[in-house]
This record gives sequence, structure tokens and C-alpha cells, in this order.
Amino acid sequence: MEEGATSLLAWAGWITGIILGLGGYAFSSLGWYVRGRQSRSLAVQKDIHDTIDRTVKSLTDFEDAVYSYWSEASSEIRLDQLVLLHNRCLMNLKQLKHLKPFTLPIHELAQLRRHATLDAESEARPLTKNFLRLKKFSRALEKILNADFLLKSWR
Repeated sequence: MEEGATSLLAWAGWITGIILGLGGYAFSSLGWYVRGRQSRSLAVQKDIHDTIDRTVKSLTDFEDAVYSYWSEASSEIRLDQLVLLHNRCLMNLKQLKHLKPFTLPIHELAQLRRHATLDAESEARPLTKNFLRLKKFSRALEKILNADFLLKSWR
């Protein structure tokens, strides 16, 4: 009988070891799965924040270039650079739209382009300080920069 009890205890030890091993494997797998999902979520949020930063930088670079172009007669900024900077802003906004759903501010983007480049070849530079073109450009840019889709959040 003693030999049977020892054999039974050996089998019980093996079964307990296998159950605990499989349970530990299941819990650690679940932990790695949850950690992976959290990491992916954080990576997506980080991409969104980086794209927001690039978008804001491109908008402010565009603003600086427009003010430089229209306020200095001898500005090194050319009209084609203004168009390129506007397209860069649009590209960054489209990239952000793929990461974070929102409606592109098409009207404000058209206003930016119009007030930055309309009649640029024939208009006299530098403009006076209270020129309406720069005021309208600033208002359109302010609407985009203050939009909700450029706010960062970790939700």
C-alpha cells in the first residue's frame, strides 16, 4: 500500500505541476497580450501627437513666410515657396486626418492660400501695417490653430 500511495503522490505532483505551469503560461500570455495592446495604443497616440506638432510647425512656418514676403520688399521668400509651404500644411493635415478622424477645414485652407498668394505677382510690397490681406490671413490661420483636432490628449 505504501508503494501505491507514493505512486499516487507522484502522479498528483506531476498533475499539479502541469496545471500550475499551464496556468502560469496562460496568465503570462494574457499579460503580454494586454501589454502589447497598451503599447500599440500608446504608439498610435504618440504618432498623433508628433503629427500635430509637425502640423503646427508647418502652419507657423507658413505664417512666418507669408509675413516675411508681404512685409519686406527685399524678402528672400518667393511666391513658389509660399505655395509649397501651403501644400506642406495641407499634407500634414491630411496625414493627421488618417490618424485622427476630423473634417478638414477646407474653407480656412482656401482662405490661407488666397490671402497668401492672390495677386502676389502684381501687388506692391511691402504692405502697410493695417492691410486687410494680412488680417484676414491671420484670422484664417487662427481658426485652424485653435481647432479641436490640434489638441493633444491621451484618451
